[in-house]
Parts: sequence; structure tokens; C-alpha cells
Amino acid sequence: MNWFKAEGEAVRAGELLLEVQFDKVATEVAAPRDGVLARIRVPAGQPVRPGDVVCEIAERPGAPAEVSAGAGSAAAPAAAGGPTGATGAAPAAPVSPAARRLAKELGVDLSRVQGSGPGGRITEADVRRAAEAAGAPAGPGPAGGPAAPAGTAAAAGQRPVPIAGVQGRWEPLPPAQRVLASRMAQSMREAPQLTLERQADVTALVRRREALREQGSRVTLTDLLHRAVALALREHPRLQAVWQEDALFVPEAINLGVAVADGDLLVVPVIRGADRLSLEELAAERERLVAAARAGTLTARDLEGGTFTVTNLGGYGIDFFTPILNPPQSAILGVGRVADALALEGERVVARKLLTLSLTIDHRVVNGAPAALFLDRLAGLLAEPEAWATVS
Repeated sequence: MNWFKAEGEAVRAGELLLEVQFDKVATEVAAPRDGVLARIRVPAGQPVRPGDVVCEIAERPGAPAEVSAGAGSAAAPAAAGGPTGATGAAPAAPVSPAARRLAKELGVDLSRVQGSGPGGRITEADVRRAAEAAGAPAGPGPAGGPAAPAGTAAAAGQRPVPIAGVQGRWEPLPPAQRVLASRMAQSMREAPQLTLERQADVTALVRRREALREQGSRVTLTDLLHRAVALALREHPRLQAVWQEDALFVPEAINLGVAVADGDLLVVPVIRGADRLSLEELAAERERLVAAARAGTLTARDLEGGTFTVTNLGGYGIDFFTPILNPPQSAILGVGRVADALALEGERVVARKLLTLSLTIDHRVVNGAPAALFLDRLAGLLAEPEAWATVS
């Protein structure tokens, strides 16, 4: 929770009031009408649930509050003397939280800034350019870095330097990155994690992808992998079980979380019912979710209900790594790059395409043997895609 206004300040309809962090995505809430922010019900940093009333807006100072704004939504004006309430969510402009804070610090009107990020998203660099064009100071802060926000301990020189004798700069973390860090630390504290690795021969899979492309299909290797993972999970449902102290909860649906990086931030939108979708449907939903993630327009539903996560670093040249569980899930699959290799086939040396898979599990829920069987089944599907990699 991050407030852009203080109690007693005037607000205008459509002006941003606050930023609410739901899991790994920030939702901005605008004022539903002109007036005064009469009362903040939920202070900055406190937890909030969707639908909670977080503030009250009055027509003028000292007047009774006539409008309440809810978390994740903007309230419509209530009838005079009638009850207050919240309406459905209003879409927010595509502005990164860090850019929003910087614009407030530099006095930049975001309505006049052209975004250069994915989907027209306004970035910190866009705000700095706008500030320079308007003649506002937008240069670096101490040690060549960005200026610390006014009023912070770093700006006041009160925050101790973490490395003795070393000068540097402070970079405030956006809410989404703070939540991500907290969840990853929670994951490592609470779940005993084990990672298994193996290589899969994807020579035939690569050929199949090329054949689909020649037919005009949008399907990528990533979509083929998602389909294979969903099919393997059908046969190994324990990989989706959730630890609950005295019992295990085993989901009936197969909802694949797809890790998407946006700079330093990471979000995991969910492909629901992945095993029931065709390859083309899988590809279309992946494209929609990735575009929304990078534009900052994911909804709460887009991030809910994941039962198994796939995270892919192959595009960065990584072969294998140790992914961290996405709580409360009990398994996450890390995918590396497709690498060329030589292999013996009888007495012949042949060229093959190999893919490294890294599966991290919660050892309370799944031990090594079932996890290895899942990986073996997945590798088998990837090696022989003819039976399942069809667009019909």
C-alpha cells in the first residue's frame, strides 16, 4: 500500500490516490470524484484485501464523507445521505510504480509523457526525459545514481552504509519487487527444496515446431513444452499437491504458472486448464498473458490459481539452474536453452538437440523417485511429439 495523498489534501476525479500491491502486481486506484481525502482507513504498508474500503472522500473539509474507495477499485459517488460503496475496477494507465514516484518527485505531469515501454508503458527514463524537456532537474543523485526520494532516510543521510568504507547510491525498491523478495525468502524458509536435473532430446520437437511454422501456426517451442508439461502432470498429479501440515491438497485442475520477467521484476500469470487447451489455444493465451505482464495490465484473476510453474531462462543462454518454489506450489520446472550436441547412434555419430530441465520440489510433498518419474515422462513426451503435438 502506497499513498499518493495525505489526509486533508484536496483530490480531483481521476487523480491517483494510492497504489495497492496484490501478490506480484501493483494496482493503482484513482479518486472517483473531486473533494478532500477525509480519512485513510488503511495506512501505508498495512495488508489489504480486494474489496476493502481503504479511504473516505468528503465534498469539503469537515463535511461528512460521501464516497469510499475500495482496494483494487474506484468508488462511484454515493447518493446524498445514502450509503457509500465501491464499484468495479477502473483500468489504470500503463505507468510503472517507480516511474509514478519519480514523476511526483520531479513534478512531471504523466498525462503529457509518451511511454516507450511495452504496450506504451511509461518508464523512469521517459519521466526523466520529460523532466529535462521541461527544465526540471532530472540528473543523477549521489555517486552518479538517481536522487533518493525526498523524506527518505537515504536522502536525509540517516541510513547506514551496508558495506563499510564503500560509497554508492540507494535505489528504492518498487512494491512488486519487495513482495517478490519476501515470497522467495518465505519459500526458502518454509519448504525443504530439492532440485533434479536431466537432459531431454528435443531433436524431433524442434523439427515439429518448424513444420508447424511452415503451416502458418503461431505455436512456439515454449507452447509445445507447456503442452507436454500439462500432459505429464495428468499422469503425475502429486507434483501439484500442496502441503497443509496434516494433509495434502491435490488440485483437480492443471493451471500452469508462466514466469515472465519485466526488468528486475518477475510475475507469474496463469494458463488455466492447460491440459484441456489445444496448442493454438495455449499459444494465444500465453501471448495474451505475456503482453499484459509487460504492459502492467494483468488482473488479479490472471495471477490466481496456479498449480505448477514453468520458468524459462533458455533465451538468456542458461543451460541449467535451481528455480525457487512459488508458494504454496510444491514443484517448479526450470527450462534451459536448446543446445547442439553429438551422440552415438549405434556406431554412428549424429547431431542432436538437447534441452536441460531443472525440477525443484518440496521434499515434504514429493520425494526424489516420483519427481524423477515425472521428469522421465516429460522427457519421453518431448522426444516423441508426433502423437500429441498437433494443432487440431
